[in-house]
Amino acid sequence: MFKQNLLSRLFSRGQGGPLVPQIYSRVVNRPLLVEPGMADALIDGWLRGGVEAGSGGEPRQILERVGHVAVLDVSGPLIARAVEPVCGASPVSYEGLMLAFDEIEADANITHVVLRMESPGGEAAQVFDLTDRMAELRSRKTLIAMVDDYAYSGGYAIAAACSEIWVTRTGGVGSVGVVIGHRDVSEANAKAGIKWTYVHSGALKVSGNPNEPLTEEARSVMQGESDRLYDLFTTSVAAYRGMAVGAVRATEAGIVFGQNAIDAGLADHLGTFRELMSELQGGSYTRKRLQQIASAPKVEANPATVELAAEAGEGGQLESDPASEIPGTVEATAEPMDFAALAEQCQQHGLSAITATAIKERWTASQLEAAVERADEIRSLCTAAGMPQLSVEYIASGSGVEVVRQELAARLAQGPNLSNRQPAGSTTHRAPTWGSVMKKIGV
Repeated sequence: MFKQNLLSRLFSRGQGGPLVPQIYSRVVNRPLLVEPGMADALIDGWLRGGVEAGSGGEPRQILERVGHVAVLDVSGPLIARAVEPVCGASPVSYEGLMLAFDEIEADANITHVVLRMESPGGEAAQVFDLTDRMAELRSRKTLIAMVDDYAYSGGYAIAAACSEIWVTRTGGVGSVGVVIGHRDVSEANAKAGIKWTYVHSGALKVSGNPNEPLTEEARSVMQGESDRLYDLFTTSVAAYRGMAVGAVRATEAGIVFGQNAIDAGLADHLGTFRELMSELQGGSYTRKRLQQIASAPKVEANPATVELAAEAGEGGQLESDPASEIPGTVEATAEPMDFAALAEQCQQHGLSAITATAIKERWTASQLEAAVERADEIRSLCTAAGMPQLSVEYIASGSGVEVVRQELAARLAQGPNLSNRQPAGSTTHRAPTWGSVMKKIGV
């Protein structure tokens, strides 16, 4: 799946260059959005070493302009921040892609962006900052993921944030999951006569270290972080692609290819890079995915119910409720908003993560207004609870205000989850008490 000689050159201890410890520290005991086989190769490539790293490294050039089209090369393992190359070209970083998108947005001549994908994924850190930026940008530029020949895990997160996804007949997408690797070298140390002793303060300070077997407590902490990122990953993909979260989870982090990827809702078109570029250069290309949504049958005004896809993949019904706080109810007279206006309004109100859902469901102005009110109240609740970072996930998943209120109360009931840190130089500031926070969120 990924050539071993490239792995050896990229991750070899070789000459002990600065890239090695950076990559190793990012791979072990850290959440990765990467195809599992690749995760093993990343770790083994470093541990085995023994191959000279070589020299003559150079920065990766990922952006190329072809007329009004920008082509981004997204290949190989993905990392959060750029590193100095030791041999060959340095890995693609989310930081580098973010800068490329800034450059693309500033260029009025670029109307379409093609991300040529061949990546097994990589670090979880910062990937959703990048994909949220992409989801927001696609309201002004057409972003097309060209998967030739695979976009797995973190690579698929990037592809999913595009306006649409092309895949070759042999191309693979998916692996929507999280993996954390732990290396236990305690037995090898014992055989070598090496014994590690840690003097530490804080029960979890040396949790998960490689010189001891993984404790249940350390495993529980890692599993909790893996589950948290899995929730973020699946809800993000669902929002970007206009899918039910249950449908994304139902893939169980599996990989699908070609037409099967399209049938599963994880891609949109079969084709090659050459065919895509030819169509783009012809000047007749339009946002096909939005066209498909626009041509979908409209819901009649008379029925009292509307069919929805349940998370398990079976049909379900949702009763019409004009007073509902959650978008998605049937309105008898209101007309759906224009796609461009809807995307612009979502961006303006900080709802870029659910733009795809709004477009797919053909929201009306009143539905958008309800979504804005719901998002504002959720942000207020999360801020009052001292957990503002949770608001993005709640908003993207379509959670109702009362559901959020109860979940926050449940989290707080397990123990205060508030920071007691005081601003530097402050002697009077006191952190809010648990009781005062429960009162603030209305529980």
